[in-house]
Amino acid sequence: MRITEDQFRKTLGLFPTGVTIATTSQELGSSAGITISSFTSVSLEPPQVLFCLSKKSNKASAFEKAQYFAINILKANQSHLSDGFAKRIPLDMSAVKTHEHQETGCLLISEALGHVICEKKQMYEGGDHYIILGGVIDLMADSTELPLIRQRGQYLTVHSLLEDESLQCQQS
Repeated sequence: MRITEDQFRKTLGLFPTGVTIATTSQELGSSAGITISSFTSVSLEPPQVLFCLSKKSNKASAFEKAQYFAINILKANQSHLSDGFAKRIPLDMSAVKTHEHQETGCLLISEALGHVICEKKQMYEGGDHYIILGGVIDLMADSTELPLIRQRGQYLTVHSLLEDESLQCQQS
């Protein structure tokens, strides 16, 4: 059976995922940012994470050249940032409140829920995507807010998941 791209997207879209923006800074002060939902932890010792980036992305070369990158975990009310950085021509980083990570120079979205700052360890080919592995060198978190979640091509919140009666457990 041949699996179509539409079948693949539809089935994997059932899996809820957090929404992040991967950022990096390059020489001469230029920076890049792109919305990423394929982000995961890999190892506790040493602490490592990975994310996947389309080879067709106009940001791929920035991450290929970068020594460091940051994952900005978005808050439930930041879907506008996710939408903005998902576009072919993303938001201009100067239009977003950011600050620079002192050690790496990576731009961090100032009001994000959390940040995972990494040194790029490897960049693997994975079909039509790159798999970018990073060693975590710094972390920041604000656990007082809720994360932005995406499922079936829509944004969700933890509250909307709890309110959806079709997802609540039925007693027998």
